[in-house]
Amino acid sequence: MAAVRRAQHKEVASVHGKSIAYYDLDVADFKKLDASLKAAFASVSAIVEKDEIFTAVQALFLDAQMAAALISISRLAVFSAEVAKEFSHDLGLLKAVKTLKYFYPAPVSSVVFSLSSLGSAYSESNWLDFAMRVSADAQVAKLSLRDLCRTSPALTALYKENADFLECADPHAVFPTSNFRVCDGQVNANPDASVIEGVMSTTITTTINIQTGILSTDNLTLYQMYKPIGKCVAVIDQFVEEHWGEKIGAYFAHHGIELVKLIYRAMEADKDISTVETILFDLKKHAVSRNEPVLIVGGGVIADVGGFAAALYHRNTSYVMLCTSIVSGIDAGPSPRTCCDGFGYKNLYGAYHPPVLTLTDRTFFSTLREGWVRHGLAEIVKMAVVKDLSLFELLEKAGPRLVSTKFGTSCPEDAEFCQLCDLIIGKAMEGYVKSEYGNLWETHQCRPHAYGHTWSPGYEIPAGMLHGHAVATGMGFGAFLAVKEGFIEEADAQRIYRLISDLELSLWHPILDDYDVVWESQMKMTQKRGGNLCAPVPKGTIGACGYINDVPRSRLETELAAYKATVNCSAFPRDGKGIDPHCADVGLEHPGTTGVHKKADGSDSEEASDAESRMEEINRLWGKTIGLVEKSLAEDGKSDAVATFMERVKQDMEKVASQL
Repeated sequence: MAAVRRAQHKEVASVHGKSIAYYDLDVADFKKLDASLKAAFASVSAIVEKDEIFTAVQALFLDAQMAAALISISRLAVFSAEVAKEFSHDLGLLKAVKTLKYFYPAPVSSVVFSLSSLGSAYSESNWLDFAMRVSADAQVAKLSLRDLCRTSPALTALYKENADFLECADPHAVFPTSNFRVCDGQVNANPDASVIEGVMSTTITTTINIQTGILSTDNLTLYQMYKPIGKCVAVIDQFVEEHWGEKIGAYFAHHGIELVKLIYRAMEADKDISTVETILFDLKKHAVSRNEPVLIVGGGVIADVGGFAAALYHRNTSYVMLCTSIVSGIDAGPSPRTCCDGFGYKNLYGAYHPPVLTLTDRTFFSTLREGWVRHGLAEIVKMAVVKDLSLFELLEKAGPRLVSTKFGTSCPEDAEFCQLCDLIIGKAMEGYVKSEYGNLWETHQCRPHAYGHTWSPGYEIPAGMLHGHAVATGMGFGAFLAVKEGFIEEADAQRIYRLISDLELSLWHPILDDYDVVWESQMKMTQKRGGNLCAPVPKGTIGACGYINDVPRSRLETELAAYKATVNCSAFPRDGKGIDPHCADVGLEHPGTTGVHKKADGSDSEEASDAESRMEEINRLWGKTIGLVEKSLAEDGKSDAVATFMERVKQDMEKVASQL
């Protein structure tokens, strides 16, 4: 075993100054690791059959072959491209290796679950049964190997030297804040350290699972995450709680996991900083630790504000995203871009903080309104147009039945269509992460998944539009510009328009007639994108992406007028307008109310309610006064000039009252 390091960084000095590095990790030898794992699982095969759990766990970690395998994994750069490539044939093994790096401080039950994943490849023993028995044993489940070493000299002899080495060589493995991210850096300083140049990096691991029946008690996905902790704090959309709350509670109760529900209204109007602050307060109230992933359950809004709260809480707290809508299921859920609106701007505040686990289960779509399903489809269309022609063709095949059946949840007997729905979700998710995960912090703006999101953020709120319908108008206009740029043929654009229209989304909305609003939106987006417009549009063919970076105002107005003539006409159903395009059409508040302080139950604060009451009283009294004056004028036969003057006064007072 390597000698213990005495410092948490390494310095190399020269006449030019110092070069400082941080971590010592082994060079991966996968043949050696494979042999070590085979020997380890062969050596402990009989142990997993033992009835007495505490004795079995001690024997497992006391086995020299198993100790050698675990120690070798703890010294690997498990988030590296090399490790990912080696285990790409079995993603379950890859995830297990990632988590086993933390075998020393992690709960024993978590370690054994990871070993059970490896056991499926390296052993014929029933490792899953053993893991379930360990996790169910209250005496053992939450203990770590570090805890066990305190009372066992034999375990200390096997593991203490490695732990001491890693304390300096790679503290992530023994004192992690989170098991899902690691940092690295390189620093150079001149001789007197008056000038220092540094490079810092963070590597994050995440898992995405598309499953059906997440809340079925025989599904172990959430169990394996939260049983080792013994508790789950869940941030839940109020709508989801109304329809699924009982089943969520039953799942955790069945598995003996304490569940703390934090429930919030999550309409577009609630996507503001006060909601984030309320979540932060509640997380602190329930003493959530940074190593306890919060469970966020709901659609796009709760994904955005809940994820943002997790990013801010203790500066970085992990979370699991259980997606219950299409928007969260393939876009906001796995996205690192957590956020909320402010001062009338979409996503003004935010942080880059992806979930450590994203779960998409279309079972939840069954309780959505058709209008919510429809607007969520826009996020799938965008990925199809700029990233995946085969996905585009699947959407054409499925058509508006995706809306009417709520992604097959109303016709489970139609296995072929349900399989088609699952394939659409999977391909959309794959396209999204291909676009997003290589540019986690938006360090450049060539972002295909922003198709449809260049102009729409500026008019979505004032128009009161559902996000998906606003994005759809942006996609239609983007395809129109792509033809003008010579990027695609007119036939391709017509095919894109037709798909948007067939899915009952909006190609056109009257807000696009307001050139000032659209231009202002373009200016804001250019600022947000670091001085570039960089509008993603289809290029070459459907399923590929290019970018437009220069659209002067004069051209913007000309092209909007021409686009209107193309889609706001009888060539398309409803003259190119969508079905239920506004938030109010599907039972949601106008998003323009974002920023009004809400109480935890989603109602307006007392201050807001008092202000509304005062305004209503002013309007009532003023209306009564005007009525009396008008009656007096009529009785006294006053001139029309006086009546005109009073009408002007009435209008002015109404303006004042509306501002109050």
